[in-house]
Amino acid sequence: MISRKLFGPPGTGKTTKLLKYVKTFLKLGTPIDKIGYFAFTTKAANEAIDRMLDYHTAFERKDLKHFRTLHSFAFNQLGMKKAQVMQDEHYEDIGKKLGIEVTVYSNGEESTGFINSDSEYFNLINAARIKNISIEEEYNTDMYSQDMDKRLLQIISDEVQNYKESFQLVDFTDMIEKFIVSKLCPNFDITFIDEAQDLSPIQWKMVDIITKNSKYIILAGDDDQAIYGWAGADVKKFQQKFSKKDIILPQSYRVPLKVQDIADKILNLIPDDRRIKKQWQARKEVGDVSYVCSLEDVPLDEGNWLVLARYNDKLNRLKPFLKERGIYFEYKDRKSYKVTLFRTILNYIRWQKGNDLSLPEVKDIFEYTSTNEELTDERMYNLEEFGYDKNIPWYDEFTSDYEECLYIREMLSNGEELRKDPRVKLSTIHSAKGGEADNVLLILDNTKTIREALEKSTDKQDEEHRVWYVGVTRTKQNLYIMAAKKEDQGYDIESLG
Repeated sequence: MISRKLFGPPGTGKTTKLLKYVKTFLKLGTPIDKIGYFAFTTKAANEAIDRMLDYHTAFERKDLKHFRTLHSFAFNQLGMKKAQVMQDEHYEDIGKKLGIEVTVYSNGEESTGFINSDSEYFNLINAARIKNISIEEEYNTDMYSQDMDKRLLQIISDEVQNYKESFQLVDFTDMIEKFIVSKLCPNFDITFIDEAQDLSPIQWKMVDIITKNSKYIILAGDDDQAIYGWAGADVKKFQQKFSKKDIILPQSYRVPLKVQDIADKILNLIPDDRRIKKQWQARKEVGDVSYVCSLEDVPLDEGNWLVLARYNDKLNRLKPFLKERGIYFEYKDRKSYKVTLFRTILNYIRWQKGNDLSLPEVKDIFEYTSTNEELTDERMYNLEEFGYDKNIPWYDEFTSDYEECLYIREMLSNGEELRKDPRVKLSTIHSAKGGEADNVLLILDNTKTIREALEKSTDKQDEEHRVWYVGVTRTKQNLYIMAAKKEDQGYDIESLG
């Protein structure tokens, strides 16, 4: 067996390098079904598949059946059905039974295994499951509010287990445990494991089974971007795992010089004996780093943006501001407005300016104005023939509530374009890993946990440095760092600049 570790600092093209290796093995005669390619997220797995299909036009999606997340692979090998796996609605149903309103955001059967909930109780229980430790041990990690009700925590944990047993369901950790016991795994000649620094101990056990008969293994990742320790990820395992030769990608195609300078200074807070030092070059572009105290100082009205925070609560507070400014945005894969309605309003305004409308455009307007007409003719239409008055503005004609109207009018006033991918995206730093944008707004956090983390030097505190490192390195051009007044800041990145 030959093993290699591929280190990919931010924006250095790690996925591109991995897929080049795949292409090389294919050229050498390795059958595609003898290659296993495992990504950490569904998005990354799908990106790899799409790029392989572009490269090798003879392939169909079904030919790349081993390009998956670990959870998806376990799901597939076990012959499971979606109905057997805990879904968002199941956790929400448990919350209702207990009188707790819970919203869960995950990705179905293709999830990374992390349940992202607005309930700290559910998040703690899920983290304990992934780490294979008791909820008491997880509670004592000091990552949670100390005013949590331990009795309620145990009640919820018991209810989750009872619910699974009653409906014969499994969660994502159960799925991997079943795979390990079954060992239902094809023999791979070549195995790729991407984002390996984020794997938990139980996922490493799965990797050992997958790679047991492999002739060539490539582990790809970056210990400096290991930010899932709270969910059981074992970065030391990645640092120490089988490899006699490390490959470090040297050139970032994303990060400009000024941003790299900030990033390096954050990493320097981690002792040398707890990270693998890597030399990499930023882009020639200088870029820009700005420190602000208010959203008013950030030019969100133009350009594409990633707005990043450590936790969702800060992002939730941003939504009213963005709506007041008439900015179209995306948060948790949900767009802030229905594109079809906005385009329908634009078509109505076009008609008011003298344009005739096509049949689909007229039908859309009918849908939002409660007009009932049977139209089959493909000719162009003037709405006046249906009794519409050009002098009546859309907000008096269309069925919309007051707040919705205000938001639309602001977007129209700003000339905001609604598109498939909004130019402004809100995300936690964890969810944004692997993402990038021309402009990044990084909102600092001032919680007690983070303040204490940054005052000490331990494994747990190192992860906080890595989180902010990941955050600042998402930008291709301009980085804006926003915090409270300097004396109130928990993490004074400005002092590093």
